[in-house]
Amino acid sequence: MFEILKANTGGFFWRLKANNGETLCHSEVYTAKQSAQNGIEAVKRVAPNAPVYDRT
Repeated sequence: MFEILKANTGGFFWRLKANNGETLCHSEVYTAKQSAQNGIEAVKRVAPNAPVYDRT
């Protein structure tokens, strides 16, 4: 699930959490809540097609 949270600095950010509650990733801090919501929508659109590059 995605969560939108208020940052201590006053902006907004999102977290993607697994079913067990563990945070998988998070965004940068946005100044507007709508920007955080737009970031979530972008991840939802792009992630299914995102390639994986193993750079080890």
